[in-house]
Amino acid sequence: MSSVFRLIQNEQMKIFTRLRTWIMLAFVVLAVVSMGAMMKYVLESGMNHVLQFMSFSASLAPLVTIFTVIVAGDSVASEFTWGTVKLLLIRPASRGKILLAKYVSVLLFIVELMLLMLIISYFTGLVLFGVSGSVAPDGTMPAILQGYGIKAIEIVMTATLAFMISTVFRSSSLAIGLSIFLMFVSGTLVTILVQLRYTWVKYLLFANTDLTPYLHGGKPLVPGMTLGFSLAVLAAYWIVFYAISWLLFTKRDVAGS
Repeated sequence: MSSVFRLIQNEQMKIFTRLRTWIMLAFVVLAVVSMGAMMKYVLESGMNHVLQFMSFSASLAPLVTIFTVIVAGDSVASEFTWGTVKLLLIRPASRGKILLAKYVSVLLFIVELMLLMLIISYFTGLVLFGVSGSVAPDGTMPAILQGYGIKAIEIVMTATLAFMISTVFRSSSLAIGLSIFLMFVSGTLVTILVQLRYTWVKYLLFANTDLTPYLHGGKPLVPGMTLGFSLAVLAAYWIVFYAISWLLFTKRDVAGS
């Protein structure tokens, strides 16, 4: 197990020694602060409490999704692109542990970005909106954390998809491009299929990633869908995505890479 921890540390070092990672972090900070300033001075939103702003800042989660997809899509494919995969595989750790370390590092990156967004939104909201106003039931700290958790599930699934594509096709651009494309068009596509009354749409990945309706008394996408059903579908997709990644990474020959 200690070897896995060392591998994870190594993967985290790879992520944070790249300039693009710090640009991503800075962009998250800038996005939160800019949104706060706009809500305060431009849109006159009427916000008067830091928790209101923190709740609203969860709407920036797609930005975290895009940045995570970039890291996940590049995680495995870059080793083949730069020819470092052979050096990676001569380590005493098994291929399965190496892949696990890469995937866990992607998950840690999600947590790091979400925590950064949460912390920056708190201090931005504290400075701009203070704590003197009233807070709605959905603006309490438990509700905010729940909202961030729901967004995190969606990000994890999209990142896992990008990670699988990266492993299967060994192409960062394909993994990143296809995952981001699906992220943006899936909502419209699912809506169209629902309007056409195709009941099988409820088994699609992106028909189940948004769990908000179940927790806020909303109407499910397709009649009969429940929180348990969507979680089961997401779990099934996660198992399939990671199983494909593991199978191809551990069994495929890299002699020609």
